[in-house]
Amino acid sequence: MADAKVKVTWLKRTFSKTSVLIALAIVVAIILAVTRLGGQIEKGPFNRQLERLDVCKDANGLAERNNCYRDLAFETNKTYFCGKVFNSTSISETCYAKLAVEANDKTACFELLNLKTRGYCVAELAVKKAELPLCENIEDAGWKTYCYSQMAIVTQKPEPCAKISSENGRADCYAALAKNARSGPACAYITDDEKRDRCYLELGTETNDKLLCAEIIEPATRWTCYHRVAVATGDESLCNRIPANLNKNCFDRVRQAKQNQSA
Repeated sequence: MADAKVKVTWLKRTFSKTSVLIALAIVVAIILAVTRLGGQIEKGPFNRQLERLDVCKDANGLAERNNCYRDLAFETNKTYFCGKVFNSTSISETCYAKLAVEANDKTACFELLNLKTRGYCVAELAVKKAELPLCENIEDAGWKTYCYSQMAIVTQKPEPCAKISSENGRADCYAALAKNARSGPACAYITDDEKRDRCYLELGTETNDKLLCAEIIEPATRWTCYHRVAVATGDESLCNRIPANLNKNCFDRVRQAKQNQSA
Protein backbone atom coordinates (compact mmCIF):
# COMPACT_ATOMS: atom_id res chain seq x y z
CA MET A 1 0.00 0.00 0.00
CA ALA A 2 2.85 2.33 0.87
CA ASP A 3 4.55 1.54 -2.43
CA ALA A 4 1.39 2.49 -4.32
CA LYS A 5 1.19 5.87 -2.61
CA VAL A 6 4.85 6.55 -3.44
CA LYS A 7 4.20 5.74 -7.08
CA VAL A 8 1.18 8.08 -7.22
CA THR A 9 3.18 10.90 -5.64
CA TRP A 10 6.00 10.35 -8.09
CA LEU A 11 3.63 10.41 -11.07
CA LYS A 12 2.03 13.67 -9.91
CA ARG A 13 5.42 15.35 -9.60
CA THR A 14 6.54 14.03 -12.96
CA PHE A 15 3.42 15.26 -14.77
CA SER A 16 3.66 18.61 -12.97
CA LYS A 17 7.23 19.09 -14.13
CA THR A 18 6.30 18.02 -17.65
CA SER A 19 3.43 20.56 -17.78
CA VAL A 20 5.77 23.32 -16.67
CA LEU A 21 8.32 22.37 -19.30
CA ILE A 22 5.67 22.29 -22.01
CA ALA A 23 4.38 25.71 -20.96
CA LEU A 24 7.89 27.14 -21.00
CA ALA A 25 8.50 25.65 -24.44
CA ILE A 26 5.34 27.30 -25.78
CA VAL A 27 6.34 30.70 -24.35
CA VAL A 28 9.82 30.44 -25.86
CA ALA A 29 8.31 29.50 -29.24
CA ILE A 30 6.01 32.54 -29.18
CA ILE A 31 8.87 34.88 -28.29
CA LEU A 32 10.99 33.50 -31.13
CA ALA A 33 8.12 33.85 -33.58
CA VAL A 34 7.46 37.47 -32.61
CA THR A 35 11.17 38.28 -32.88
CA ARG A 36 11.41 36.61 -36.29
CA LEU A 37 8.38 38.46 -37.65
CA GLY A 38 9.70 41.80 -36.46
CA GLY A 39 6.52 42.79 -34.68
CA GLN A 40 4.23 41.94 -37.60
CA ILE A 41 1.63 40.48 -35.24
CA GLU A 42 0.64 43.98 -34.18
CA LYS A 43 0.42 45.21 -37.76
CA GLY A 44 -1.48 42.39 -39.36
CA PRO A 45 -0.84 38.86 -40.62
CA PHE A 46 2.67 38.20 -41.84
CA ASN A 47 2.70 37.93 -45.62
CA ARG A 48 5.82 36.15 -46.85
CA GLN A 49 5.09 36.97 -50.50
CA LEU A 50 4.75 40.71 -49.88
CA GLU A 51 7.79 40.69 -47.61
CA ARG A 52 9.85 39.86 -50.69
CA LEU A 53 8.88 43.29 -52.06
CA ASP A 54 10.05 45.08 -48.91
CA VAL A 55 12.85 47.36 -50.09
CA CYS A 56 12.42 49.69 -47.11
CA LYS A 57 13.70 47.61 -44.20
CA ASP A 58 17.29 48.79 -44.76
CA ALA A 59 16.40 52.48 -45.16
CA ASN A 60 18.42 54.87 -42.99
CA GLY A 61 16.41 56.47 -40.21
CA LEU A 62 12.79 56.12 -39.16
CA ALA A 63 11.47 59.03 -41.25
CA GLU A 64 13.04 57.72 -44.45
CA ARG A 65 11.80 54.21 -43.76
CA ASN A 66 8.24 55.40 -43.07
CA ASN A 67 8.15 57.46 -46.25
CA CYS A 68 9.53 54.47 -48.13
CA TYR A 69 6.75 52.20 -46.84
CA ARG A 70 4.11 54.79 -47.77
CA ASP A 71 5.48 55.08 -51.31
CA LEU A 72 5.79 51.31 -51.58
CA ALA A 73 2.15 50.94 -50.54
CA PHE A 74 1.14 53.34 -53.32
CA GLU A 75 3.32 51.59 -55.90
CA THR A 76 2.02 48.13 -55.06
CA ASN A 77 -1.49 49.25 -54.06
CA LYS A 78 -1.15 47.18 -50.87
CA THR A 79 -2.28 48.46 -47.47
CA TYR A 80 0.05 45.86 -45.96
CA PHE A 81 2.91 48.34 -46.26
CA CYS A 82 0.87 51.15 -44.68
CA GLY A 83 0.80 48.94 -41.60
CA LYS A 84 4.61 48.85 -41.49
CA VAL A 85 4.82 52.60 -40.89
CA PHE A 86 6.01 53.02 -37.31
CA ASN A 87 5.18 55.80 -34.83
CA SER A 88 3.71 58.18 -37.44
CA THR A 89 -0.08 58.26 -37.47
CA SER A 90 -0.22 61.04 -40.08
CA ILE A 91 1.77 59.03 -42.64
CA SER A 92 -0.01 55.73 -41.99
CA GLU A 93 -3.51 57.26 -42.03
CA THR A 94 -2.78 59.20 -45.22
CA CYS A 95 -1.47 55.98 -46.70
CA TYR A 96 -4.64 54.06 -45.84
CA ALA A 97 -6.82 56.98 -47.01
CA LYS A 98 -5.30 57.21 -50.47
CA LEU A 99 -5.58 53.47 -51.05
CA ALA A 100 -9.19 53.54 -49.82
CA VAL A 101 -9.98 56.17 -52.45
CA GLU A 102 -8.24 54.12 -55.13
CA ALA A 103 -10.28 51.08 -54.11
CA ASN A 104 -13.60 53.00 -53.87
CA ASP A 105 -13.83 51.70 -50.30
CA LYS A 106 -16.20 53.90 -48.25
CA THR A 107 -15.95 51.61 -45.24
CA ALA A 108 -12.16 52.02 -45.08
CA CYS A 109 -12.53 55.81 -45.21
CA PHE A 110 -14.95 55.91 -42.30
CA GLU A 111 -12.69 53.66 -40.22
CA LEU A 112 -9.92 56.28 -40.20
CA LEU A 113 -9.57 57.89 -36.77
CA ASN A 114 -8.21 61.34 -37.66
CA LEU A 115 -11.04 63.73 -38.65
CA LYS A 116 -9.05 65.58 -41.30
CA THR A 117 -7.68 62.43 -42.90
CA ARG A 118 -11.14 60.87 -42.85
CA GLY A 119 -12.55 64.08 -44.35
CA TYR A 120 -9.98 64.00 -47.15
CA CYS A 121 -10.73 60.35 -47.84
CA VAL A 122 -14.52 60.77 -47.94
CA ALA A 123 -14.33 64.00 -49.96
CA GLU A 124 -12.07 62.52 -52.63
CA LEU A 125 -14.25 59.42 -52.81
CA ALA A 126 -17.43 61.52 -53.08
CA VAL A 127 -15.99 63.51 -55.98
CA LYS A 128 -14.66 60.39 -57.66
CA LYS A 129 -18.03 58.64 -57.43
CA ALA A 130 -20.05 61.87 -57.88
CA GLU A 131 -22.07 61.05 -54.74
CA LEU A 132 -23.20 64.29 -53.12
CA PRO A 133 -24.67 62.63 -49.97
CA LEU A 134 -21.18 61.50 -48.97
CA CYS A 135 -20.19 65.13 -48.39
CA GLU A 136 -22.80 65.40 -45.65
CA ASN A 137 -20.99 62.76 -43.59
CA ILE A 138 -17.74 64.75 -43.37
CA GLU A 139 -17.10 66.23 -39.93
CA ASP A 140 -14.09 68.42 -40.77
CA ALA A 141 -15.38 71.83 -41.96
CA GLY A 142 -12.56 72.45 -44.45
CA TRP A 143 -12.91 69.13 -46.24
CA LYS A 144 -16.69 69.39 -46.19
CA THR A 145 -16.48 72.73 -47.99
CA TYR A 146 -13.98 71.28 -50.43
CA CYS A 147 -16.29 68.35 -51.09
CA TYR A 148 -19.29 70.53 -51.93
CA SER A 149 -17.17 72.88 -54.07
CA GLN A 150 -15.73 70.04 -56.11
CA MET A 151 -19.14 68.44 -56.48
CA ALA A 152 -20.46 71.71 -57.90
CA ILE A 153 -17.71 71.67 -60.52
CA VAL A 154 -18.16 67.97 -61.31
CA THR A 155 -21.92 68.26 -61.71
CA GLN A 156 -21.79 71.77 -63.24
CA LYS A 157 -24.61 72.75 -60.86
CA PRO A 158 -24.80 75.46 -58.17
CA GLU A 159 -26.85 73.42 -55.68
CA PRO A 160 -23.84 71.87 -53.87
CA CYS A 161 -22.45 75.36 -53.20
CA ALA A 162 -25.65 76.27 -51.34
CA LYS A 163 -24.92 73.53 -48.80
CA ILE A 164 -21.71 75.21 -47.63
CA SER A 165 -22.20 76.75 -44.19
CA SER A 166 -20.03 79.89 -44.51
CA GLU A 167 -20.88 82.81 -46.80
CA ASN A 168 -17.26 83.14 -47.95
CA GLY A 169 -17.15 79.44 -48.74
CA ARG A 170 -20.33 79.66 -50.81
CA ALA A 171 -19.03 82.71 -52.68
CA ASP A 172 -15.75 80.98 -53.53
CA CYS A 173 -17.69 77.91 -54.63
CA TYR A 174 -19.93 79.89 -57.01
CA ALA A 175 -16.90 81.77 -58.38
CA ALA A 176 -15.02 78.53 -59.00
CA LEU A 177 -18.06 77.04 -60.71
CA ALA A 178 -18.44 80.12 -62.91
CA LYS A 179 -14.80 80.01 -63.97
CA ASN A 180 -14.77 76.27 -64.59
CA ALA A 181 -18.08 76.20 -66.46
CA ARG A 182 -17.44 79.60 -68.05
CA SER A 183 -20.95 80.43 -66.95
CA GLY A 184 -22.00 83.91 -65.85
CA PRO A 185 -25.21 82.86 -64.11
CA ALA A 186 -23.17 81.14 -61.38
CA CYS A 187 -21.83 84.56 -60.34
CA ALA A 188 -25.37 85.76 -59.73
CA TYR A 189 -25.72 83.46 -56.71
CA ILE A 190 -23.02 85.38 -54.82
CA THR A 191 -24.68 87.67 -52.26
CA ASP A 192 -21.66 89.87 -51.50
CA ASP A 193 -21.60 92.73 -54.05
CA GLU A 194 -17.81 93.05 -54.20
CA LYS A 195 -17.23 89.34 -54.68
CA ARG A 196 -20.02 89.09 -57.24
CA ASP A 197 -18.50 91.99 -59.21
CA ARG A 198 -15.09 90.31 -59.08
CA CYS A 199 -16.64 87.11 -60.39
CA TYR A 200 -18.19 88.93 -63.35
CA LEU A 201 -14.95 90.85 -63.97
CA GLU A 202 -12.75 87.74 -64.06
CA LEU A 203 -15.18 85.74 -66.16
CA GLY A 204 -16.02 88.66 -68.48
CA THR A 205 -12.32 89.30 -69.09
CA GLU A 206 -11.58 85.63 -69.63
CA THR A 207 -14.44 85.09 -72.08
CA ASN A 208 -14.38 88.61 -73.58
CA ASP A 209 -18.09 88.88 -72.86
CA LYS A 210 -19.26 92.50 -72.64
CA LEU A 211 -22.65 91.35 -71.33
CA LEU A 212 -20.96 90.09 -68.16
CA CYS A 213 -19.27 93.48 -67.76
CA ALA A 214 -22.72 95.08 -67.78
CA GLU A 215 -23.70 93.02 -64.71
CA ILE A 216 -21.04 94.67 -62.56
CA ILE A 217 -22.45 97.14 -60.02
CA GLU A 218 -19.34 99.10 -58.98
CA PRO A 219 -18.59 101.64 -61.77
CA ALA A 220 -14.79 101.51 -61.71
CA THR A 221 -14.80 97.71 -61.85
CA ARG A 222 -17.32 97.77 -64.71
CA TRP A 223 -15.17 100.23 -66.67
CA THR A 224 -12.12 98.05 -66.11
CA CYS A 225 -14.03 95.12 -67.57
CA TYR A 226 -15.07 97.08 -70.67
CA HIS A 227 -11.50 98.34 -71.10
CA ARG A 228 -10.02 94.83 -71.03
CA VAL A 229 -12.62 93.36 -73.37
CA ALA A 230 -12.23 96.29 -75.78
CA VAL A 231 -8.47 95.79 -76.00
CA ALA A 232 -8.79 92.01 -76.35
CA THR A 233 -11.46 92.16 -79.08
CA GLY A 234 -10.48 95.42 -80.80
CA ASP A 235 -13.99 96.77 -80.20
CA GLU A 236 -13.52 100.55 -79.77
CA SER A 237 -17.23 101.06 -79.14
CA LEU A 238 -16.81 99.57 -75.68
CA CYS A 239 -14.53 102.45 -74.76
CA ASN A 240 -17.56 104.73 -75.12
CA ARG A 241 -19.11 102.97 -72.12
CA ILE A 242 -16.36 104.48 -70.00
CA PRO A 243 -16.74 108.16 -68.98
CA ALA A 244 -15.25 110.56 -71.57
CA ASN A 245 -12.65 111.92 -69.15
CA LEU A 246 -11.34 108.38 -68.51
CA ASN A 247 -11.65 106.56 -71.82
CA LYS A 248 -8.70 108.04 -73.76
CA ASN A 249 -6.36 105.30 -72.53
CA CYS A 250 -8.92 102.70 -73.64
CA PHE A 251 -8.99 104.07 -77.21
CA ASP A 252 -5.20 104.34 -77.31
CA ARG A 253 -4.70 100.77 -76.14
CA VAL A 254 -7.23 99.39 -78.66
CA ARG A 255 -5.59 101.24 -81.57
CA GLN A 256 -2.12 100.18 -80.46
CA ALA A 257 -3.26 96.57 -80.28
CA LYS A 258 -4.67 96.77 -83.80
CA GLN A 259 -1.39 98.24 -85.11
CA ASN A 260 0.60 95.45 -83.47
CA GLN A 261 -1.63 92.85 -85.11
CA SER A 262 -1.31 94.36 -88.57
CA ALA A 263 2.46 94.94 -88.34
